[in-house]
Amino acid sequence: MSYPKISIITPTYNSAKHLKTCILSVAQQTYANKEHLIIDNLSTDGSHDILRRYSDRYPHIRVIKEKDNGIYDAMNKGIDLSASEWLYFLGSDDIMVNNNVLSDILTSPEADCSDVIYGNVQLGKNGRIYDGEFSNFKLIEKNICHQAIFYRKKVFEQLGKFDTKYLALADWAFNMNWFGNSNIRRTYKDKIIAVWTQNGYSSTNPDNLFLEDKEALIRKYFPEPFVLMLYSHVSSALTEQEIEIKQLQKQLAERESELHSLYQTFAGQLIRLYKNIRKRYAPTT
Repeated sequence: MSYPKISIITPTYNSAKHLKTCILSVAQQTYANKEHLIIDNLSTDGSHDILRRYSDRYPHIRVIKEKDNGIYDAMNKGIDLSASEWLYFLGSDDIMVNNNVLSDILTSPEADCSDVIYGNVQLGKNGRIYDGEFSNFKLIEKNICHQAIFYRKKVFEQLGKFDTKYLALADWAFNMNWFGNSNIRRTYKDKIIAVWTQNGYSSTNPDNLFLEDKEALIRKYFPEPFVLMLYSHVSSALTEQEIEIKQLQKQLAERESELHSLYQTFAGQLIRLYKNIRKRYAPTT
């Protein structure tokens, strides 16, 4: 059985509160052929002491302390620094769900015939499981958490790295790229990979540029028949809505006409009543 090397890449900045549990969740993995690349953006909160203490204790930890231009720039640095066959990206406030995750994935039969293996994450310690197997349609609605994905390094060599112009959702853009590529062999495993803390950067920061580019990314990365089917469906749905709106507008116009007719009838009756009252109670001379 082969035991390919894997690099776990963790960008961090001022994460002293969570860093220890993240480091230990990797250190306690039963899979031995691993390294933990921790890319620290010059933290000022005591993270350096934690990193020094645990890197002295565990030789598989490599710490890189230098200024970066955001999470995806740090992740790209990790890709460049890694000499491993497999890559995995773990947030500094996330943990691997148990000590056998790496062994379960990398010694599975699927590891020999896949370029990307993905599973699920648990949302918080007692949260729901996110989010099952994906399809093209599902991936345009929601993203696969990077904490659930194992990539062969050659996927980045073939497709390029994370696009750092997307500040919070560059991994979604990259996931569209490999998911829509017929040359990338992908496997879904119904396993929980990590516990994802939902207060990370991408969860709390909008990425308006990605949202603006999303349709163009779909057209770029997904097969043309799927794109045609998708936008035909959207167009059809819009047409149905337009028809429904016109029908409602017609009904409103009819109701408006009925109300106007009722108003005229009621106004005429009031005028006649008023005239009769005046005639009955008019003073006589």
